[in-house]
Amino acid sequence: MKPIQLKMTAFGPYKHTETVDFTKLQDHRLFVISGATGAGKTTIFDGICFALYGQASGEDRADLRAMRSDFADDGVQTSVELIFELHNRRYRIMRQIPYTKKGNKSETLANCEFFELTPDGETPFVDRQIVTEINKKVVDLIGFTQAQFSQIVMLPQGEFRKFLTSTTDNKETIMRKIFKTEPYKEIEARLKSRKDQAQAKWSTENQSRETLYSQIPSLLPNRDSQIFNVLATGQYNAHQVIQALQEEWVFYSEKTAIMKQLYEESYAKHGKMLETYHDAKNMNDRLTELKGKEEALAGLYERKPSMDLKETRLADAERAVAISEIELQFHQLEGETISKTAALETAEKEAIEAEGFAAKADADYKAEESRNPERQQLTERLIRLKDHLPTVMNLATKKEELQQIEQRISALNVALSTATERFANEMEQVGQWKTEIGLLDRLLLPYDEKLDQLNEVNEKVKWMEDIQKLQQQIQAQEAEMADKKSVFESCQRDYEGLEQQWLANQALVLAERLQEGDPCPVCGSEHHPALLKEHSDENVTREELDRAKKRLAESENAYRTVAIQQQHAGERLEEIQNKWDVQVDYAGLLEQQRELQTEVANMRNSRRKLVQLKEELEKQEALLVRLQNDKTENERSLAELQKNFDTKEAVLKSDIDKVPEEMQELNVLQQRIMETEGLKGELDGAWQKVQEIREAAKEKLVTARSSVVHAKGSLKESIEKKEIVWKRFKEALQSSDFPTEAAYREAKMAEADRQLLKQQLAAFAQQVHTLQESITDLRASVEGREMMDLGQLELEVERLKEEYEKALTEYHSCLENEKAAREVKENIEKATLAIEQVEVEYRKILDLYEVVKGDNGAKLSFERFIQIEYLERIVQSANERLKEMSNGQFELICSARKEAHGRQSGLGLDVYDAYTGANRDVKTLSGGEKFNASLCLALGMADVIQSFQGSISIDTMFIDEGFGSLDEESLHKAIDALVELQKSGRMIGVISHVEELKAALPAILKVEKLKEGHSMTKFIIK
Repeated sequence: MKPIQLKMTAFGPYKHTETVDFTKLQDHRLFVISGATGAGKTTIFDGICFALYGQASGEDRADLRAMRSDFADDGVQTSVELIFELHNRRYRIMRQIPYTKKGNKSETLANCEFFELTPDGETPFVDRQIVTEINKKVVDLIGFTQAQFSQIVMLPQGEFRKFLTSTTDNKETIMRKIFKTEPYKEIEARLKSRKDQAQAKWSTENQSRETLYSQIPSLLPNRDSQIFNVLATGQYNAHQVIQALQEEWVFYSEKTAIMKQLYEESYAKHGKMLETYHDAKNMNDRLTELKGKEEALAGLYERKPSMDLKETRLADAERAVAISEIELQFHQLEGETISKTAALETAEKEAIEAEGFAAKADADYKAEESRNPERQQLTERLIRLKDHLPTVMNLATKKEELQQIEQRISALNVALSTATERFANEMEQVGQWKTEIGLLDRLLLPYDEKLDQLNEVNEKVKWMEDIQKLQQQIQAQEAEMADKKSVFESCQRDYEGLEQQWLANQALVLAERLQEGDPCPVCGSEHHPALLKEHSDENVTREELDRAKKRLAESENAYRTVAIQQQHAGERLEEIQNKWDVQVDYAGLLEQQRELQTEVANMRNSRRKLVQLKEELEKQEALLVRLQNDKTENERSLAELQKNFDTKEAVLKSDIDKVPEEMQELNVLQQRIMETEGLKGELDGAWQKVQEIREAAKEKLVTARSSVVHAKGSLKESIEKKEIVWKRFKEALQSSDFPTEAAYREAKMAEADRQLLKQQLAAFAQQVHTLQESITDLRASVEGREMMDLGQLELEVERLKEEYEKALTEYHSCLENEKAAREVKENIEKATLAIEQVEVEYRKILDLYEVVKGDNGAKLSFERFIQIEYLERIVQSANERLKEMSNGQFELICSARKEAHGRQSGLGLDVYDAYTGANRDVKTLSGGEKFNASLCLALGMADVIQSFQGSISIDTMFIDEGFGSLDEESLHKAIDALVELQKSGRMIGVISHVEELKAALPAILKVEKLKEGHSMTKFIIK
């Protein structure tokens, strides 16, 4: 990624739109970014990082809303736009920061855009211009996340040395972000989850088996058997329990077969006796039933004469039915004749009333017809009144318009007077502010000079404080070095003594085994005139000598490390003392610092007040322009309104002359129209009503006359039918078997009574027949049999029933015990098999999890193992530059030491010092040495990432870190390294105050803070 152009609007110290055009560098790829403290140098890095990722470059700049410029106008949106080049294609990305305008509660929208620049124009590079899609596209395109970008391409303040000096845990986090080793960490998490699941499953299965053990006493009856003896011990295994349950199952299987046979025999005896009992009981029931039915049949024979009389009565009633139907028809026709006679009388009465109503309707019609001339006059009058209505309505509207115009003219006169007065007052305020601004400008003329003085004094105070700290550090290190030296010399004496003793012991062992004539393994001589005879009381082993040697090496390393640290502190103190006058009065310097801080603070307050006054003046001058424009507009509007009023007033007078005076009021005219319409409506309604009544009377008269004719015809027809039916009734009565009409009427019977009598006769006959047949059958079935005693048989049946139920209960109990023994044995076998399978799986997962987690001798997790490979490649690449920059003194190495308290190891860094031949912690390096090592690590990391991901192109690097901590030789080495980098095609920007660096690099991006407080940038090409 190579930046082409950066635009920052209302961002950081940049009030307006600040454009950094990197094309002005031309062929120069190495430049320094220079400017006063707080001018906005790091803000350029923040702008690039924010445009790409929506975040600032350093962790201490996490609050994006704080990046909005304090100098920005309220209406200006904070935004950053970056045009960059990648793989010979150009892109433009823009992001905005939301902010809350004055007077508003909600923030403004924060838009974002991502386009590819082509010869045909801009082409959207994402489907939707939203933050999530743009962020994903940027990472896919550049190949870096924000964390990787800040660690490799853009090295912000505070982040540069973090990888070098951080703990192994922090290095793990950094490398996880950069090399995306999260999947290996997730493997550990997934294995832990599977391990926990397997362990939980094993516990569950084991608990299930224990539950089965505990259920055995409740499932099986306690007896003197193997299973209860095993359980009573409290110490048993699954095999013992299963074997004992097998024996228990065999026992109950055999007992179940015996009890089943006993039950079947008892049940058969009971069934046979029960059959005998039911046969005897059935015979007794039949004999009793025969006796009862014979008695019932005798009773029916006694009722036979009365039933014969009822049968004769029913026959007479059946003959009277045919005659009664003719009689019923006659009575119906007689009632119909009476009702039709009444209907005829009603129709004749209604016809008379209809004739009178029709005569009255004709008279009313003729009377209303005579008022037609009056209705015509009202119609003509209503037309004339409505012709005046539009004109009168316009008169009212025009009068109202004239009143409104008069009111607006009055209001404009008042507004014009008020605006003139306010304009004069605001002009006076502008004059006062201009005077105050002039005074503040003169007061702030020495501000930059005072600020430079304060910065110089602050730097002197800082160096004085550094001198004091270094002096205290040197004193502490001298004491520590004396202690370490004492320990070292003591360990050296102990080791030399042990070494002499061990050599003496070895010589004694050799002398004891050496014989005259044998060649000495040391000198080769075959003669041994002076063999060692004395034996030391102290026997020193090789292990004791090695431990002493290790203690000597550790104490020497500790002593050398403190000595080097003390030497570096002394060199740093000497460097500061050579640069600054250490004889400066520190108390006076602090007093001067306080005075300058007070003066600068007062001037800053004055600057803020000046900025505020200028903003207010700018707003006030804009207000004056608006007030003048408003005054001019009011005067123009007033003239137009007066002209419009005169025109409308003339038109109104012309319209008034056209309308009679009494009709000029709209409400009067409308009242006259309503009254006329009311009178006309009444006359029209009366005329319409008499017409409707007349037609209705005619229809009613015709209907009434027709009803009379129809009623007469219907009555005549009913009389004729009645006479015919009466004649038929007399003829039927004469032809019947009834001697008289009275006999006929006595024989008549209602239909319900006849049906009831029929049912009684049929039921009686059926009962007699049924009893006769049943008695015949029963006599045949009980022939030769007598009643038996059932009590003794019932007692025997009950005794046999108790015997077979007892046998059945014992059989079921044995069957349940057999089933329980079999099922619990099978369940325990299944549970044991499941436990064994789960345990095998759990052990496999546990072993793998411990390896991946790092619970091993090396304290090395799987993720760390992968990261170490990356770290070794980074260190290898970094050492190629570090050896050159340190003149071969330093070489970074991956530390093999284990972390304390069982923490994960493997990512520690040590430095090998060729001058001492010892390894030491990188934290013991001086500030300049740390800078060189950190720079080499960052460059090595970039090389490794680019080698692993060939599509990634690292064409740019920005460094915001202290080159000021380097001595002259180290600075030249660092510059040479940067020059070598830019030869490979990279653009490198460095923030620095070091004059030697400014002089050595071919281009400068100068960031200048203006006296108003905000900043601007420009390129200086040498």
